[in-house]
Amino acid sequence: MKIEPISLKIFRYDPCIDLKPKYIDYKVPWREGLLLLSAIKYVRDFLDETLAFRDYCCGCSWCMSCLMMVDGKGIQTCFRPLHPGESLLVEPMRGIPMIKDLVVDFGITLPTPDGIFKKMEGTLLKKIKPQKEGL
Repeated sequence: MKIEPISLKIFRYDPCIDLKPKYIDYKVPWREGLLLLSAIKYVRDFLDETLAFRDYCCGCSWCMSCLMMVDGKGIQTCFRPLHPGESLLVEPMRGIPMIKDLVVDFGITLPTPDGIFKKMEGTLLKKIKPQKEGL
């Protein structure tokens, strides 16, 4: 039985040299336990060494440095398992200043479904408490 590879359509844009963003399709061999961040590393290591993304990640789903838009939803790529033959659209987080390709500047507030977080030191994020109106 042939195992189908993963298809990743990845957002590519270097504001220093590109006139506009583009998307490039990559095929990654599937293996048991493959996570999306590992597949993106495979693309960079074996298919396109120019791909920029945050390579450091805690791998425990708490530092949030691997946040990306996947099929239109913000997710932590270090915790997203992949399945044979799966096709995904991978883009940088929206609403955050972009640096290059999948790298964004997390040095500002980060809205998530769980609330608004702000980068404090390194990759540590702190949840911002909403301010009361009228104070």
